[in-house]
Amino acid sequence: PDGDRAGSLTFTTDVTASSEVKSVKVLAWPAHSSFAKKGLTAKDMAAVDSAVCKPSGGDSQRCTYKVPVTRADAEDSPKGLWHVAVLVIAKDGDPTLDTKAADFTVR
Repeated sequence: PDGDRAGSLTFTTDVTASSEVKSVKVLAWPAHSSFAKKGLTAKDMAAVDSAVCKPSGGDSQRCTYKVPVTRADAEDSPKGLWHVAVLVIAKDGDPTLDTKAADFTVR
């Protein structure tokens, strides 16, 4: 957010699965949270938002997750390092979880 304007968090990734991609879930989480202590699991990711995916050639898709961020959201968010977790589920049901696919800092 800048001034009176809202902002957003956008994460884009290319995903490849031999049996095609069923869904891609994305979660931004603060490094100093309960997930840091207990570890983030695929079960934790079940209820989070999905990215929007579009074919990008062959078995690949380009997936984008975008969430609006208001000034109040930014002010209330924990400061410091955050991680972006990504759960990819292939059409054959095979899940792949990357708990630290990307990092960013909230100041």
